Amino acid sequence: MERVKPSPRPVIRRPRPADGLDLARATFLAGDRVEMASIASQLDMSQATVYRWFGSRERLLEQVLAEIAREFLADARAHARGEGDDRVLDFARRLMSVTATLPPVRAFVEREPQLSLRLLLGEKGVIRRTLRDALAEIVAETRPPAAARALDEDLDVLVEVAVALEWATFAIGDEPQIDHAIRIMRLILASHAGERP
Repeated sequence: MERVKPSPRPVIRRPRPADGLDLARATFLAGDRVEMASIASQLDMSQATVYRWFGSRERLLEQVLAEIAREFLADARAHARGEGDDRVLDFARRLMSVTATLPPVRAFVEREPQLSLRLLLGEKGVIRRTLRDALAEIVAETRPPAAARALDEDLDVLVEVAVALEWATFAIGDEPQIDHAIRIMRLILASHAGERP
């Protein structure tokens, strides 16, 4: 009779913060409410550990939204067409058009309007900084350095206009005002046209 060789022991690793973020992201993209207790339960960890990793539910959601935003920003940037300000505006329109129709984000804004708007519009938040950085990069690609620097102070205004007219309008029951946002952004960009060397 042949001896049965023992199977190697499975390697069981402890969950890490990245696992919690992945679970939160999957939950969010499924359109479900992200809860710290559920994340902890699925990872077979204590809630205290999950809170230690992320600090709060709000900060976890902010990380999830920032991760999703970076993917959409990269895609919008890769597909933006045109030259100069037309490329900047095409980038903005592509980003707003695709995110405005994203069911999980719409569900989040409908379900938790105050929290979602704080995360999306918050002056010191990760989302706003991520959007501003991406906008600064595409402006730097489309304008000479001095002209890009001159526009720097208005980048926050451009982001505020885009996010507010996309998500604040949706939160009050209206559809996102993408065309209106693009018109305002075009005016702000044009106001800096004379600063080009």
